Amino acid sequence: ITGRDWLMEHLYQFPSSPATELLDLKFGRVKIVAVVSKDLPVADVYSLKQLYAERLVPIRVASEYVNIADKCARDNHLGVYKVIPTWGASEAFLPEDADLLIENTETGRTLARHNLKIIDTLFESTACLIGNKDSAFSLTRGERIKSITETLQAAVEDGKN
Repeated sequence: ITGRDWLMEHLYQFPSSPATELLDLKFGRVKIVAVVSKDLPVADVYSLKQLYAERLVPIRVASEYVNIADKCARDNHLGVYKVIPTWGASEAFLPEDADLLIENTETGRTLARHNLKIIDTLFESTACLIGNKDSAFSLTRGERIKSITETLQAAVEDGKN
């Protein structure tokens, strides 16, 4: 059991990994977001890109999710950027040590308290059951994995009622 955010972090680093999500457990919901200082005159990732293109300096992207941050920068064509690995209170990096933060948030209140604003939501993450996709569909282990998954699915459904 892990968060979908950490599964995605793993899969972005190791695309051919056999790890796969078997079941969404529907708890621990957070959003993975792109965050900047409230003082920065940008409303979205595109305007951040434009601002830094004019400044001719690399965008410093801080995150504990270095592979998600790298994919976000590439997908948004940020140009020259540097990913800064963080641990712990990542929001402290903005604005002095980083320009953009890729972070998880449940409510956004901690970010707001640190004078930060969300400019994009990359995806939502919840706890999920993961497994090896080769094992999940194998003749020897597939039935046991299916049984465990179905038992957990029933518990998730019971928890909603």
